[in-house]
Amino acid sequence: DIWRRMNSMGATSQHFTESELACHHCGVNGCTQALVDALELFRAAVGLPVLIDSAYRCPEHNAGTPNAAKNSVHMQGEAADIRVAGMTARELEAIARTIPAIRDGGIGVAPELNYIHIDVRDTAARWAYDAAGKTIPYYA
Repeated sequence: DIWRRMNSMGATSQHFTESELACHHCGVNGCTQALVDALELFRAAVGLPVLIDSAYRCPEHNAGTPNAAKNSVHMQGEAADIRVAGMTARELEAIARTIPAIRDGGIGVAPELNYIHIDVRDTAARWAYDAAGKTIPYYA
């Protein structure tokens, strides 16, 4: 799987480039088309540029990321940490809940850090992050 990712480009789209989606450690874009399609739908709903803090992460990058889940869906190319200038994390979360692939997947909200995690996993999951970026129970 890693060999395949290193020898092919991942999904891209009209508004999201290879470099935006690629791992900050190795430069590989291992993002799935499902994630990129969900990001495009999210961007259309927001009507503003979406800034990607982190999308695909290789295992080495994930291991060196503070507070990252050991089996993070970032390593499967199915997750992105995003923000939009001028919008709060709670506003972004409300929009994320309108996108079926995200609503049915994962949403982690970081109100104090002003970003959200979205993913297109097969089961719904909700959580929050505290000011230090640690996962805490979700409170709507």
